[in-house]
Amino acid sequence: MGRNTFISPPIYNKIVIHKVLIANRGEIALRIMRTCADMGIATVAIYSDSDKDALFVKTADEAVCIGGKQAAESYLDLHKIIEAAKLTGADAIHPGYGFLSENAAFAHRVYQEGLVFIGPNARAIELMGSKIGAKNIMQERGVPTIPGYKGADQRTQTLAEEALRIGFPVLLKASAGGGGKGMRIVRADTELEKSIEAAKREALAAFGDDTLLIEKYFDTSRHIEFQIFGDKYGNAIHCFERECSIQRRYQKIIEESPSPALTPQLREAMGNAAVEAAKAIGYDNAGTVEFILTPEGNFYFLEVNTRLQVEHPVTEMVTGLDLVQLQIEVAQGLPLPYSQQDLTQQGHAIECRLYAEDTANNFLPTTGAIYLWHTGKIGGMRYDTGVETGSVIDIYYDPMIAKVIAYAPNRPDCIRKMHRALQELAVLGLTTNKDFLIQILENEQFKAGSFDTHFLGKVFTYNARHLTDERMYKYAIAAMLYEWQKRQNNRPALTQIPAGWRNNYYQPQKEVFNWGGAEIEIAYKYLNNHRFEITLANQLFLVELLHWQAGEVVCLINQHRVKFLVADTPKQLYLHQPDWGSITLQKVSPFPEKKTEQVKGAYTSPMPGEVVKVMVKTGDKVKTGDTLLVLTSMKMENAIEAFEDGTVEEVYVTEKTSVAADAMLLKITN
Repeated sequence: MGRNTFISPPIYNKIVIHKVLIANRGEIALRIMRTCADMGIATVAIYSDSDKDALFVKTADEAVCIGGKQAAESYLDLHKIIEAAKLTGADAIHPGYGFLSENAAFAHRVYQEGLVFIGPNARAIELMGSKIGAKNIMQERGVPTIPGYKGADQRTQTLAEEALRIGFPVLLKASAGGGGKGMRIVRADTELEKSIEAAKREALAAFGDDTLLIEKYFDTSRHIEFQIFGDKYGNAIHCFERECSIQRRYQKIIEESPSPALTPQLREAMGNAAVEAAKAIGYDNAGTVEFILTPEGNFYFLEVNTRLQVEHPVTEMVTGLDLVQLQIEVAQGLPLPYSQQDLTQQGHAIECRLYAEDTANNFLPTTGAIYLWHTGKIGGMRYDTGVETGSVIDIYYDPMIAKVIAYAPNRPDCIRKMHRALQELAVLGLTTNKDFLIQILENEQFKAGSFDTHFLGKVFTYNARHLTDERMYKYAIAAMLYEWQKRQNNRPALTQIPAGWRNNYYQPQKEVFNWGGAEIEIAYKYLNNHRFEITLANQLFLVELLHWQAGEVVCLINQHRVKFLVADTPKQLYLHQPDWGSITLQKVSPFPEKKTEQVKGAYTSPMPGEVVKVMVKTGDKVKTGDTLLVLTSMKMENAIEAFEDGTVEEVYVTEKTSVAADAMLLKITN
């Protein structure tokens, strides 16, 4: 692709950026740092108290602690961010995505302080910050929009009446928001009042604005977005589409480009509409125009995201562009170096979002340490992440661990490559959605490109896979070998004699593990030269330990050579084998352990989080299904409901209380 083309009058002073403060965290901060390093630009990280040991902090040229643990105390505090920029002499601020990236007041303040905001102008952000205002602008420019209500009267009664007028199903949306926060599908009038109040509460908590709009909801549609780019001279282009229909709770999980649903003619029409949307608001940096696409080929404007998107890597892979570099160049006052005719899509790219969440437990977020992060050997993959071995996922921020991006000449090859890369990826110590992603890639309708935004739940159902006995035995044998060699390495004396050696054989040694509540007992006899005779489940195994190092064991089990990645903690062993997956084995102590007492009628927290609202008090009568309290973790609300009728005996938490997983919340007697 040639750099070209727009010869623009020098109406803007050109600026040379030497140092960028990144007003964000995690993988997007590291992503921006990579481009800055390529361009010879120094970087400054800001970080909260909970991020002090994070990879992005260690990678930046400089870092400033802005305190606090909650986002409101740190990454959403524009005063602290501006002060950090002044302290370090930064020329510019890149907001990344999320946090203050679409905050017009922040962008304006950056300019007021004489700094460069690497993003669109404050007016464009403000215009698109309201979904209602954005819809009005697009209607004036002839961009197709969804029928709905966007009025100033936000009373619950008015919203309910408008929903009835539009006709079910309808979608409630936070006007100021995105990412699924403050969104509810309503299908009956009996659900309206509760849904409106819940959406308003969630929108206010997430965006500081509880204004809602209502749109007609399409039961069958695809979510297609177009990457747009504008400069300060009125030029605007699109960088083609991203297919974003694989969603869970309005959160995108898998994105790809090109979309298997678009014909060349439809791609051109939607691209032209996206560029028209950019020009309508004088857009001058990276952004995304989102559409829904019906089976009949009709498309409707949803919103403009006035920032770099999470899924921007798929666009970079198929166009060869560095969107962060373009952001910086445009922010410096340079014209866009490409015209629309210069850009083409080549090959196919897929991005999978790896989340810290328990798919089998209603996608509840998980927290904890990553004892081993290992990306495997598949070539040409891209892993955008903010974690490494030893990183900790806590309750304060989004549960996304990484974005895994595959590129290949065509879609089938890209799916196969992504599938194997996910199999090889080891994230030991933490429950993730990795197996969920793998199963999506294996689904025949996904492979055929025949899906919509309801693919998850209506078409695809996740089924937790079960290990065969044979594979379970091999995991256990590998764990036993790992422990045996570790003891051998830690012996203070007679290290030349194998652990457990006897002059006269008496009886086999034993190693016991617990897996899923079942004990696995291994009886083994050391032979010689790292060879063992092992009895497990009344089966005999001839085993040889071929290789051992911290985090890895290779063994020969009945002539089958297998390699395992291992993460070792005082109480668990985590093992990974690409074709079989990852498991956790509890080390069973030879001494009995006291069992935890179960309290009758107790309600415990299903995850670490913070109490948002307590709905009951001591003495209240409750019925099955009543909401008792609401928890939030990683920006998602979860309601704790009564599972039986009874009386509230005691409430152990209050609003704003931070709780650990399994912490006692309240007790009900019947």
